Amino acid sequence: MAKRASLDDKLAAVRLLRDQPDSPALVAALRKAIGDRSNFLVAAGAEIAGDKRLVELASDLEAAYDRFLVDPVKTDKLCRAKLAIVEALDKMEHDRPETFQNAARHIQPEPVWEGLEDAAVPLRAAALLALARIDAPGLLTLLVDRLNDPERRISREPADPERMVRIAAAQAIGYEGSEAAGLLLRLKARVGDRDPDVVSECLHGLLTISHQANLGFVASFLEPLDEARCEAAVMALGRSRLPEALEPLEACWRRTRSPSLQEAILLAVAMLRAPRAIDGLLELVSGENSAHARMALSALKIHRHDAKLTDRIAGVVAARGDRALQLQLDRDFRTDE
Repeated sequence: MAKRASLDDKLAAVRLLRDQPDSPALVAALRKAIGDRSNFLVAAGAEIAGDKRLVELASDLEAAYDRFLVDPVKTDKLCRAKLAIVEALDKMEHDRPETFQNAARHIQPEPVWEGLEDAAVPLRAAALLALARIDAPGLLTLLVDRLNDPERRISREPADPERMVRIAAAQAIGYEGSEAAGLLLRLKARVGDRDPDVVSECLHGLLTISHQANLGFVASFLEPLDEARCEAAVMALGRSRLPEALEPLEACWRRTRSPSLQEAILLAVAMLRAPRAIDGLLELVSGENSAHARMALSALKIHRHDAKLTDRIAGVVAARGDRALQLQLDRDFRTDE
C-alpha cells in the first residue's frame, strides 16, 4: 500500500504549481487544493490563484471561505485560509461583495497566553480595502462603523477596537473619494482617535480626495503644543508628496522645540522629494546647529539609493568637517545591506 502523503508533502506539491504555466491541468490542481479541509493547503492554493488572476476559481474560493466559517477557530486558526481567499479575490478584481462584506465584520477570538486575541484583524482590514475597490452598496456605512473607535465614539454604534482595521477604514474612505467621504474624514479627524496613525490616515485621505480643498484643514492640525495630533498631520503632509506641503511644514518647524517632533517634520520634508525641500535639508546639514544637522542627515537617509543625491550629501558633509556627522553618513548611507 502506498504511503499516505503528509501535509508537508501536499503543501510542497501545491507550491510547485506556482511555476506551472496556466492550463486546465493547473486550474484543476488548484481547485483540488482550494477544496481541501486543510487551511494551509487552501491558503497556498488561493495565493497562487490570486497571483495568477485565475478568475475561473473565484466561486471555489467563495465556497471555501464559507466552509471555514464553521467552527473557524478549529478549522482556520489565525484566519490563514480566509485571509488568503479575500486577498486572492481582490487580486482577481472580483466584484461580488458578499465574501468581502462578511470578512469585513468577522471577529475570531482565539486563545493566547493571557486570554483571547482577535485573529481576524488583518482579514477585516483587507476586506475593507477590497470593498472600496468595488464601491459596494452600503460601503460608507460599513466603513464608518469600522472607523469608529470604542474609546471615542459618541453613541452606542458599532466600533472596531483594532487600529489596523480603523486605518484600513480611513484608507478605504479616502479611496471612495466622494464629497461625503471627505466630510466623514474631516469629522473623524476632528473627533480624534486614541491612535494618532488613524488620524494621520484620515488627513492623508483628505489630501488624496482634494489637496486644494483640504490642505488648509490639514495644516490647521500643525500645533506643536499637541504633539501627537501635530505629528499625525506632519506625516500626512509628507506622504502626500505635494510641493505645497513644504510651506506649512517649514512654519511648523520654526515653532517647535520638541526634538522628536523636529525629527518627524524633517522626515516629512524629505518624503516630499521636491528640490526645494532637499535644498532646505542640505542647508541644515551644513549649518551651525549640530543637532539639526544630524536630524536632517537622518531624514535624508530615505534617499540613500539615489546615487546622485548621495554624492551631493557626501560633499556637504565633507565640507562641514564634522567627524561624527561623517561617521553617521558612512553608517546610514550604506546600500550593501
